[in-house]
Amino acid sequence: MGVSLLSNPLTGIKQSQTVLIIFASTLVSVMGVSLISPALPTIQAAWNISASQASLLISAFTLPGIVLTPFIGLIADRVGRKRVLVPSLFLFGVSGIVVVFVDGFTTLLGLRVVQGTAGSAIMSLTVTLLGDLFSGEQQSRLIGLNAAILAIGAAGYPLLGGGLALLSWAAPFVCFGLGIVVAVAGSAVLPEPQSSMGSSGLSYVANAARSVAVAGSAVLPEPQSSMGSSGLSYVANAARSVPTRLALGLYIAIFGIFFILYGAQLTVIPFILDESYGLSSGAIGLLLGLPAVTMGLTSSQSSRLMRHLSPPRLITLGFVTYGIGMTLAALAPSIPVLAGALFLFGIGQGFAEPITDTALNTLTPDAFRGGIMSIRTSVLQFGTTLGPPVFVAVASIVGYPNTLLIAGIAALALGVSAFGLLTLSKTAPSTRSRSVTDK
Repeated sequence: MGVSLLSNPLTGIKQSQTVLIIFASTLVSVMGVSLISPALPTIQAAWNISASQASLLISAFTLPGIVLTPFIGLIADRVGRKRVLVPSLFLFGVSGIVVVFVDGFTTLLGLRVVQGTAGSAIMSLTVTLLGDLFSGEQQSRLIGLNAAILAIGAAGYPLLGGGLALLSWAAPFVCFGLGIVVAVAGSAVLPEPQSSMGSSGLSYVANAARSVAVAGSAVLPEPQSSMGSSGLSYVANAARSVPTRLALGLYIAIFGIFFILYGAQLTVIPFILDESYGLSSGAIGLLLGLPAVTMGLTSSQSSRLMRHLSPPRLITLGFVTYGIGMTLAALAPSIPVLAGALFLFGIGQGFAEPITDTALNTLTPDAFRGGIMSIRTSVLQFGTTLGPPVFVAVASIVGYPNTLLIAGIAALALGVSAFGLLTLSKTAPSTRSRSVTDK
């Protein structure tokens, strides 16, 4: 498949470099929570703060994205993806490293807010760019691989962060410098593409160029945009550009995916492995990496899966698999059975996450993709923020195994509900000659 939305489409090595930068950016964005979570006890001791205060380092990172990401998407649609992505990568890296040198916890939290804003922009724009630059089966395959990379990072960074925290509370924060490396490397190897925007777009870019000094450090080829002058008009037009019921179903699915991932897999399961089996943090980290294996294998085949099953069926199958996995984990009598349940978690995410991203990209017009996909990131961040406290709160009442059992039933119900919302729409565009609604 070819690359779209470019005056001079990328081919060969340039296309590979573009994909590499997108994937590297995904690895950067997922660092924010996964790398720091295992270091929280060390940070708590080093700063002489309470556990609740230490947990604010996670909330300060995730909360800004819920509110600010849609506005970031609007800016990206107006001035271009690259002019938002490159500064965001730099800001993410710099705000992370500067944490090492601060001497006040309030300042540290402020830096995490800044970093969280940048991280949300990066996470949103990686999927947006894949939708801009690629189409058809190639788009589906790359979105699947991007989801696999995200899962691998989410599973692998806790091991890295926990190990570095043994050296110093500040050591994990040094890793955020990868954001700077990705931005510099990308700007050094990728050319600045030509733009074929209309006169109003050129005027806008000219004005933006006078106020944005980073325009020359572009990393990625720039998709065209056809935005109006009014922010309110943009919001109204973006809302009218997609089938509301279908988009709502996909957003519900995205929320559920990350609510379960962060609430069940990354929060409840570690407590069960600790309390029920007495495993060390290293062994827990290895087991939590199992879902990444099946997630990667499943999501990398998403384009092939969509040849046989429509996106609604695959998304529903993902939530059904989540439900079976959580139920099995709740009733598991041994570590091998629990490991099998974790493999099912990965399969469920491999079915659901890349398919929802592909379907959302497919139904979104090019001019509004940044805004629509940024809402996706806000919903995602809401799921990651709400999942852990909700699961822990329920577990404090009924226990961790029963919490997983309840969540398993809820996942099945959510899958059926999302399927109903998706299939009610009759107007969605096709994905490789196949409607995103069910047959």
